[in-house]
Amino acid sequence: MATRMFNRRLGAVVLTFGALVLSGCAALAPATPEQQVQQRATERWNALRAAQWETAYAFLLPSFRATTTEERYRERFVGVPKWTGAEVRSVTCEPEKCIAVIRIEALYGTRQGMRTLSTDMPETWLLEDGKWWKFESL
Repeated sequence: MATRMFNRRLGAVVLTFGALVLSGCAALAPATPEQQVQQRATERWNALRAAQWETAYAFLLPSFRATTTEERYRERFVGVPKWTGAEVRSVTCEPEKCIAVIRIEALYGTRQGMRTLSTDMPETWLLEDGKWWKFESL
C-alpha cells in the first residue's frame, strides 16, 4: 500500500517536473522573425511617441547611422502632428526582410478643432548581423 502511494506521488512529481521543463524550453525558444520585428517596431514607436530620439535612432540600420547623425534624423520629425498611438498591426517576413504595418494615430488641428487621424504605414526591417534593423532611406 505504501509502495503504491509512493509510486503515485513520484509519478505526479515526475509529470509536474516534465511539464515545467517543457514549458521552460518553449520560453527559451528563439522568437520568430515576425515576433522580433514586432517587438523592435513597438519599442521604436514608443520611443518616437515619447520624443526619445536617441532611442529611436538606435533601431535604424548601422549603415544609415554611419551616414546620418542623430540630429539630422531628429529634424525629420519637426512639425509632425502629435502621435497619440502606434500599434504593430502585422508583420510579414522573408528570410532577411520584414514588412511591419503600423497603425499610427495622430492628433491634428482643423478649423473645427482637434481631430484624430488613423493611418496604416508600412515599414521595412532588414536582418543584418543577426539583428533586425529599421530601414530608413536617405
